[in-house]
Amino acid sequence: MILLSPGLPVHASPPHAEKTSPPGREGSILHSWVRYSVQGNRDLFGFPGDAERVKREVSRLDDRLRPMVAAGKRGPGVLDAFRRILFEEEGFSYDRVAGNPENYLIEGVLDRKRGNCLGLTLLWLSLAEELDLPLRGVYVPGHIFIRYVGDDASLNFELSDGGAPWEDARYLKRFRLRTEGPYLRSLSPGETLGVFLKSLGAAYARKGRNEEALALYADGERLYPGLPDVPYNAGVSLQRMGRPNLAIVKYRRALALDPDMALARENLGILLAMQGYFADAISEGLRAVELEPWSAAAHGNLASTYCACGKYDEGIREYRKAAEIDPLSAPVRAGLTRALFAAGAYPEAARECDLASALGCRFEPSMIEKLSRYRETAYPGGASP
Repeated sequence: MILLSPGLPVHASPPHAEKTSPPGREGSILHSWVRYSVQGNRDLFGFPGDAERVKREVSRLDDRLRPMVAAGKRGPGVLDAFRRILFEEEGFSYDRVAGNPENYLIEGVLDRKRGNCLGLTLLWLSLAEELDLPLRGVYVPGHIFIRYVGDDASLNFELSDGGAPWEDARYLKRFRLRTEGPYLRSLSPGETLGVFLKSLGAAYARKGRNEEALALYADGERLYPGLPDVPYNAGVSLQRMGRPNLAIVKYRRALALDPDMALARENLGILLAMQGYFADAISEGLRAVELEPWSAAAHGNLASTYCACGKYDEGIREYRKAAEIDPLSAPVRAGLTRALFAAGAYPEAARECDLASALGCRFEPSMIEKLSRYRETAYPGGASP
């Protein structure tokens, strides 16, 4: 079966840290962001942070912003002040490289003057807290941005676009959102920290530190219980740790919050199929391909579920759809070869076997031997690819 890695896509007090109150209760986004970032730098990069130096730098930026913000007063003026000081004069920029914790740990953002959507949003919100400005984070799947929520206006600022104003409708279209879903609302400071902990937990999980990731997800879920990504990411860690029943609980929790989360449906379907609940697994797989018909992995997962319960015609159909989407996918080509072989379609299986072997797939010698009778040309260099 094809097991997808989430956008860990794509993530408890800090692991090993002194036990304190949950983040967000100690007065500011900055306090918790610094505390978790210092620990994250130690665990992920092996060097100690300097919380006091970080706070001094944030204070310096606040001092630079204060007179311009006072002059600007309203939403567009606040945006102009932040954009001019941070982007133009200080040289901060948006980093599109995915999966780099330096893009959202505070020292990495300040030292490199680069950050992703999360890192720059946390910086803006930390500065806004000190300046008593009504800025909030707003989350959509895999992305966060700034919203000014004042008596005079409500404005979205898209930091990946230099702080340009974006309407809600643009986010709805770009992220294919339903208006009644859990996204696009202004977050509390604690909820924004929940988004940060979701991402930080994912960084720990990528290092194989899944227990520590689960602790971070637990804190994130307490802060932002409505964020589907937190139970989803926890489910991925639990699945990797060989704890499928708990992973199923987490995936179901994520889907209760966001029924359109295709990756959760795919992984849930995989686990249900492994436990023999094929009807439920097929139902989840069908919903996943309905949500993301362009996903070769979704079609491939559904195909393997069909084949696992002996429905080879349906499995072959889904593998063919996956191969049309991604002709160079080795797992898809290998799955299609085995499905055709199991269904007795040997000539076509032989052709697919050649394609899969060219992509580095290996097959059982008995299967290779049988298919060699139906192949027009033998494998280069011998019978076993």
